Amino acid sequence: MPTIPLEEIEAQVGETRESVVGLTVEAGKVEEFARAIHDPASVYCSAEAAADAGYPAVPAPPTFTRTWVFPRYRPEGVGTDFGFDLGFDWQYVVHGEQRYEYERPVYVGDALTGETTLEDAYQREGSQGGTMTFAVFRTDFEDADGEHVLSAYNTRIETGGAIQDDAAADGSGHERGDPDAVVEDVERRDFVKYAGASGDFNPIHYDEPYATDAGNPSVFGQGMFSAGVASRAVREHVGLDALASFQTRFTSRVFPDDTLRVFLDESGENGAIDVEVVTDDDRTVVEGSATSRE
Repeated sequence: MPTIPLEEIEAQVGETRESVVGLTVEAGKVEEFARAIHDPASVYCSAEAAADAGYPAVPAPPTFTRTWVFPRYRPEGVGTDFGFDLGFDWQYVVHGEQRYEYERPVYVGDALTGETTLEDAYQREGSQGGTMTFAVFRTDFEDADGEHVLSAYNTRIETGGAIQDDAAADGSGHERGDPDAVVEDVERRDFVKYAGASGDFNPIHYDEPYATDAGNPSVFGQGMFSAGVASRAVREHVGLDALASFQTRFTSRVFPDDTLRVFLDESGENGAIDVEVVTDDDRTVVEGSATSRE
């Protein structure tokens, strides 16, 4: 449970904080991030390939602005809580959902700033007992000209204890076609690489004693690592220029030795493409969707 009452968290709903400053998109960082999410696209590492594909500069992967969590991109005194006082025990905080709405792709050379609004805060009883506290944030990113580039919606959940993967999240063996992307045999170092590329250094993802002391069977992958893997298939299918939104909900954890398979389904509601990331033992770890401007 948070160390402050829910009423004090709710009182901050609607408030806005400056949360991102000087996020300069660097070519080397874009290439590192793309490698960390297992996306081999040449447009992420070659200005020539990007130009041949019609981009004005090297584009960044759809989830690249996750790098705002590096301390150098945050105003002084602002932590990964966006500057809000939530009273969360960060050992028991999980990333529940992430959604992006894009005006355009992010490019190498962009200098981004961001302001974050606490959109909602509430509590629910967990399916395995205990009270879960939710905080929903929206971060609006602008470029150096003050033009809106994208909005990122982030849902954090303070679980009050170690989470357990819900059997209801299993894919239940239903048949699918061939996957749209595959990452075989995820390793612990994949979580370390993603931490270095994204700035998400929560030790629960790479420090085995820390993870097990918190009640987890082992370290497990960042939710945004799984979202990044899914974004590869979305990029290939939709294209960065046409991508209007990308949403992911994290339904189960990714552990070392898992193989990740990404499936896209064009039969989603209102023209959306459904996105699912499934492990080799048929656990659905990500459910989401993407929409196109076309």
